[in-house]
Order: sequence, then structure tokens, then C-alpha cells
Amino acid sequence: MGSQKTKKEEQLLIQELKDSLSQSIDNEFSEAQLIQFLQANVWVVDDAKQQLMDTVNWRKEMNTDRLPVATKHNKLPLLVACRGYKYIEDANFSVQPELSESVIRIANCIGGDCFHKFDKEGHPILIDRTGYHNTKEMGNNVTTAEITNYQISANEFLNRVIMPEGCERAGKPIHSETIIFDCTNMSLWQFHMNAMYHLKAIAEIVQHYYPETLHRLFIVNAPSAFVVMFKTLAKIHVLGSNFQSVLLEYINAEDLPDFLGGKCTCKHMPGGCVPIIAQKSKDKFVATDKNDKVPTVYNSQIMEAAIHDDELCKLSPESMPSTTCYD
Repeated sequence: MGSQKTKKEEQLLIQELKDSLSQSIDNEFSEAQLIQFLQANVWVVDDAKQQLMDTVNWRKEMNTDRLPVATKHNKLPLLVACRGYKYIEDANFSVQPELSESVIRIANCIGGDCFHKFDKEGHPILIDRTGYHNTKEMGNNVTTAEITNYQISANEFLNRVIMPEGCERAGKPIHSETIIFDCTNMSLWQFHMNAMYHLKAIAEIVQHYYPETLHRLFIVNAPSAFVVMFKTLAKIHVLGSNFQSVLLEYINAEDLPDFLGGKCTCKHMPGGCVPIIAQKSKDKFVATDKNDKVPTVYNSQIMEAAIHDDELCKLSPESMPSTTCYD
């Protein structure tokens, strides 16, 4: 079957998947989740069912539902800087005793990331200072287990804390984000083999267990070779230095940082809209003896407490929207 379906055909396939799952597994899925996995499998019911069941089993095995996530109520430190959201206060990454030593090492390798407001359709925006990543340090000093744990925790934070507000804004389920990779300062030395292995492991997890979570990807200030090599696809826009007008088609100027052609400066926050992680060794984040040397993103005490404490794993009841897209 092709991917282009009428609404009637889609509803029939949704019901077929729902009926098939009810015979195989006790979990209940929202229609939005069924659509998400059907879209990821070009509306082939058997394939969508298998991926959903694999995801359920993986989440049970990894105890993913009990991973702690930062909210404005539990006051856990952020893994990624945030700007302009309802359920998390604006903040930058900083060394806190609740964090593990491994996540501090990872933060020193990332040139600067920030969840920054929403696009015009209600999708959260992640802006990545790709050109400032220290991929050599990541490849040599970070393990695959550490970086995959970091990515899973970041995904859970996005889905549980930021995405529900996107659903509210859009008036419908939202399960995907808009990403902007800024290639300013990028050079060939960043294509480090060990780091590529880490990225491959991350991509496999996202593809298998978080399908259809990319709404659009903009690669801006891309080297000319990138622009020539990659044609613009429906979801992926590879742009050189003249990217501003394209971004403004999808993102309001007030929600787009000024260095990307918008009007936002986030003057109230150190580092502005997307703080660049310090490039000099003397300015790097430094772990203390309070930061446990574990592959998880939070220390052992927080990870153990989350098994029994709902407050560490989701939004508090008084702040939950009446209808969420992730139940």
C-alpha cells in the first residue's frame, strides 16, 4: 500500500491496528500514537504493530517511563537550555549536584543546544550550534552508553514536559519537533569516526523507538558542498547563508533568534537565545565529587528515587493540561 491515504482509509487502518494490538498486548494506545507508528511504517499495519510492540518491550526493559525529567515543580537541573515554555523555567545547563559526571562531560562536547519556543504550527524548536561541537572529545571521552542515555533522557523531557504545550497550542496531538542545525564554524576536523559511531547508535534508538518525531530540519550556514550534495526534501532544508527568509516562513520572527534572522534576543538569560558552550579549557564545566560517575544523566540517588516518586517522572497533576498527547 502507498503512503497516500484518504481519511476513510486511514481510519480503517487505525482501527485494524487497534484491534490487532488488543489481541496481543494489554497496553492502550491513543489514536495519535497509532497514527505516529503507522506513518513511520507507510501505513503497513503489521509493521506498525511490530514496531509498537518492540517499543513497549524496550521501554519496559529500560524502565524508560521512570526516567526523571526536569520540571518547574521538581526543580531538577536541565540537560539542555530552555527558553519560553510553560512547564519548565528558562534556564541554562549548569553543574548541579543532582547531575552525573558523565552528563557534564557530554555538555562540554556540545557546542550549544537550546529548546527555544515553538514554530507557527505548534512544534517545539530545538536549535543546535552544530559548528561548535567538539566531536573529537566526544568520540574519545564519552561512551556510547553515556551518550545514548543522554539522548533518551532528552527525548523523554521533550515528550513529557514540552510537547504537551505544543498540543495545547496546536489544538491537536503534536509528536514532532522542528530542529535547526547552525553550521557556523564547522570544519572537517569535526567528522570524527568514534563520534560518528555514537551518532549512529543515537539514530538507531530514535528511529526504532521514537519514530516520526522530526517535523522539519533546517541546516543553515551549511558549507557549499552540503548545499550541492543534498537536495531539499519535504522535511529537510539544507541552506547556505541566505536562509533567513526560509526560516521565517515557518517560524514567527518573535520566536526566532536574531542571529538566525529573527527578532528574539532572550536578553533576560546569560548567553541569549542559544548560549555557546565555552570553547577554552579554562572555561569548561567542571564536575565535583558530588557528581556520581555513572552512565545515567542524574546521580544514583535521583535515579533510585524516581522509581517510586511520580513527581520526578512527569508534570505534577496541577500543571497537567486537560488533554495531553503523551499519556
